[in-house]
Amino acid sequence: MEANDPRTGSVQIADDLRSRIEAGEFAPGAKLPSIRELAGEYNVAQMTANGALQRLRSEGLAVASGRGHFVAEALPVNAPTLADRLQAVETEVRELRSRVAALESDQ
Repeated sequence: MEANDPRTGSVQIADDLRSRIEAGEFAPGAKLPSIRELAGEYNVAQMTANGALQRLRSEGLAVASGRGHFVAEALPVNAPTLADRLQAVETEVRELRSRVAALESDQ
């Protein structure tokens, strides 16, 4: 967890877990760390860790059962890669910079 990262803690954790899934550290069907384990590993509240797992579920990368959270057996085919997400963020930052410059030049 990076304190000066503009992403929320749950987004940082979800991004890290997503990268670990994409790298093969957690194969399809593998059990993900529990909420308690994630909270300890990332030094965050359990609610923050739960938010990260909820994000992965909403993306189709993880499923929940009574025994915990698991990597989805069939990962979404059209799931954006880390490079795709980075490109989208860079595009958004460029657009925001141009908006700010336009607003500043009007004043």
